[in-house]
Amino acid sequence: MTIDLKDLVTINFAAQKMAVGLDDILFDALDGKLELFALSSVQRSIIMIPCKNEWIEEERFNVEVFSHTDYEAVDIELGQALKLNNKAIKGLIVNKSFIEVELFRALPTGQYSEYDFWRTSEELNPHIASDEYATIDIDSIFLHKKDINTSSKVAGKVSAEVPSNTSLKVIALLMHHLAKSPKYASGTSPNKSQIKELLLELAVELDVNNYGLSKVDERLLAEAMKYLETQKN
Repeated sequence: MTIDLKDLVTINFAAQKMAVGLDDILFDALDGKLELFALSSVQRSIIMIPCKNEWIEEERFNVEVFSHTDYEAVDIELGQALKLNNKAIKGLIVNKSFIEVELFRALPTGQYSEYDFWRTSEELNPHIASDEYATIDIDSIFLHKKDINTSSKVAGKVSAEVPSNTSLKVIALLMHHLAKSPKYASGTSPNKSQIKELLLELAVELDVNNYGLSKVDERLLAEAMKYLETQKN
């Protein structure tokens, strides 16, 4: 099924609309309650080769084998929406990114019932290192507009990672206030890393559970700063 680009929204936009955290959406996708997509940045043709794990009784372990004759050529268009598989979604949950090659696993349509999964010809080329593959980060992920309401009912909780615009404004103003001290400034801007450390120190000082604070990366602070720029007279 071809996905129309105008029917997709970014995962960050969806999280704001639903008032849930990014992980809530990712876990819904992992449970099959919605689909996530990434967009192809180039037009290309990929050779996919069917593979399987073959049990070696003498050694008592599986060995990955691939077909030397069967393959399927897949043409990918610029801007084509490619569905994420479970491994890609787990990569987003754990590392906030995954290797681009995971997008190509579900593309072939050929019937090779004796095989279990697909690999690209590049993956099977010993001269191509794994770190040569591009990575896709969480900011480049989309979902279908129709899944917004569905996922919000499933998750059903407000996340501190999706603050209101007023909250963002308050955070950014306080950051600028702190930046009056050289310790919390980086040039003429607030030092997000130092401010994050301050939050953790204050939690210890005031005997406050730091759950959530330790997981807050600098993206929230950066989002607050970006929003404040839009509010200037």
